Amino acid sequence: MRFKQRATKWCHVTVTTYRRRKVFKIAATARFCERVVRDACAEHGWHVDTVAVHADTIQALLEVPKDVRRGTVVRRLKAAAAAVIRTRPICDAGRRVFETGHWCAVVADGAKVAAVRRHIRRRAGGVSTPTTGERR
Repeated sequence: MRFKQRATKWCHVTVTTYRRRKVFKIAATARFCERVVRDACAEHGWHVDTVAVHADTIQALLEVPKDVRRGTVVRRLKAAAAAVIRTRPICDAGRRVFETGHWCAVVADGAKVAAVRRHIRRRAGGVSTPTTGERR
């Protein structure tokens, strides 16, 4: 019996605010941004395993279709988070929100996915919220 290869890949995404400004230092704003990131991913059919919003960074572990490019993943997450920042009195409308650089790594196997998941949760200090019914 042949096993079908999964048509998805795991991505570890880290996006940093412009000049590392601490725009998510208010807990309610961080939670709201996390919700928006989750909703944005759900709109595209992506599975969010873990997401953590820090004062100056957003980290997420996502399962996306194999044909989605890494740049597309980052662009969509940045757009969703920037919309949150601009709708609340956190950042002036004309100011840059995020650095142009980012980190988006495709995680190859189950052991590495588990390690990234632990890293994000540990760095969040228990603040990140895993999706119920986690898939591994």
